[in-house]
Amino acid sequence: MYEVPRRRNCALKWLFRYEQKDSPLHRLDPRVKLLWLFGVSVLSVVLGTPYLLVALFASTLPFWFVLRPSKSRVKAMLIVFGSIGLGFILSQALFYYWAREPLFTLVPSSFPLLGPLTGGIYFYADGAVYGLYQSFRFMTSLSAAMLVLATSHPSGLISGLVRFFEIRVGGKNYRIGLPYELAFMLSSAVSFAPTLLEESGIILNAMQARGLELKGGVRTKVKALKYILVPLVVNILRAGRKLAVAADTRGFRANRHRTYVNELRLKSNDYLFLAYTILFTAAGLYLSYSGFGGTVPV
Repeated sequence: MYEVPRRRNCALKWLFRYEQKDSPLHRLDPRVKLLWLFGVSVLSVVLGTPYLLVALFASTLPFWFVLRPSKSRVKAMLIVFGSIGLGFILSQALFYYWAREPLFTLVPSSFPLLGPLTGGIYFYADGAVYGLYQSFRFMTSLSAAMLVLATSHPSGLISGLVRFFEIRVGGKNYRIGLPYELAFMLSSAVSFAPTLLEESGIILNAMQARGLELKGGVRTKVKALKYILVPLVVNILRAGRKLAVAADTRGFRANRHRTYVNELRLKSNDYLFLAYTILFTAAGLYLSYSGFGGTVPV
């Protein structure tokens, strides 16, 4: 008798989900957190020395300790960061142009067909180290983005994107930000990420319960992939259609000028965090233009 597999909990679905808590980060204005994300992302590009890149990534960790995320989110973050670090290390170890002597040879230049085409494939220790600290560029921005998503309610995030800045000219208030349709699209795309992962896990378990074989070589896995992708795409399209119908029934885009129940106003803690963001970003830009920027080979 075939045994139905247990439902697997996909840890990656917790990466982009809002975590409802009452922490100092949750009480911050979403616009301030978006500015902090922008500043950290800019510094991850302009800074170039290994120690500064590691320090920039480490600057996001105290906020995670304040948040105290769930074990599922921590597990998902470790999986993603480990995959990013390993990917950068392997790619740069094999394709590092500034290295002098390889650590060992994977494919010699005398190997038939592949050797003459590539000139040989070698593993460079300098490239592995270079890839390690270059991975901190991507991990820093990703860590900051996940922190903003974990501490900002989707509705508040949309409000922050739409009403990012407000000025008063001639007795009228003008709000500067993204169009509401674009902000809603971005928020919906982010919210679809955990739904997509959860749906893929449900479909995988359902197909295995129906006798789908996943063990075997590449041909077996490719054959099984089409049985998973088709229902996954259908479910995504169905969910998107439901979302569109729900938005239309609630008067989406009915009025050009929208009203909001909760108005965004900066408080004292928001001004403190904004001052920290400005000083932190300015210090990083100063270091970048003082000789610590760019991509410096090992």
